Amino acid sequence: MTQPAAEPHDSPGRLWELLDDGQRKALRAEAELRRYPAGTVIIREGDRSDWVLILMTGRVKITSVSTGGYDAVLAVRDPGDIIGEMASMDGSLRSATAIAVEPVTGLWLSARAFNSVLREQPGISVVLLRIITSRLRYANSRRTEFGDSTAAERIAAILVDLAERYGVPVADGTLIALKINQRDLAGLASASREAVARTLRALRADGLLSTGRQRLVVRSLNDLRQLAPDDR
Repeated sequence: MTQPAAEPHDSPGRLWELLDDGQRKALRAEAELRRYPAGTVIIREGDRSDWVLILMTGRVKITSVSTGGYDAVLAVRDPGDIIGEMASMDGSLRSATAIAVEPVTGLWLSARAFNSVLREQPGISVVLLRIITSRLRYANSRRTEFGDSTAAERIAAILVDLAERYGVPVADGTLIALKINQRDLAGLASASREAVARTLRALRADGLLSTGRQRLVVRSLNDLRQLAPDDR
């Protein structure tokens, strides 16, 4: 089944949860605790900045300007994930934008402090390399897999994945407890907003989904899985 653009299922895990107590202590010693209200642009694509943020609470969506000129959602990062590590290690411009989906707190480290900790704690570099490699491998496989599925199948796969990752049981099904709109779904599924709107209408008509303002309830997760490609 075509995988959505969230964290891959075979990911080694979140950075923070993979570190030992000594490694976490070393990072905390060099970090500042920072808070960002929901909607804050934490990192902007194309900027030159040299710091990383390890998410402690809250979620962040990663976006990039598509060839069509709109912001495509590439991924969602959760507590324990790190953002900003690529530019901080190689000094390049920011390759994507990071926006707080909900209130975020995180450990902020300058690139200099972060790289100093990596030299003192080489085990962190090993964990980070595994995570970066997994993300790159996933991005490559997604480009191939998405070419073999329809927009409706990709959207169904995204909804299943979001329900599995962020689902909360409610009276009428599974609430996706993540603020997400049709533009976000379009970016995650590599589909047009028109295709998303059309697919959501069909799912509502079939009784598989109910929607509101940035609110999605999957009414039958098992039935929705049947609409997605088979190799998930």
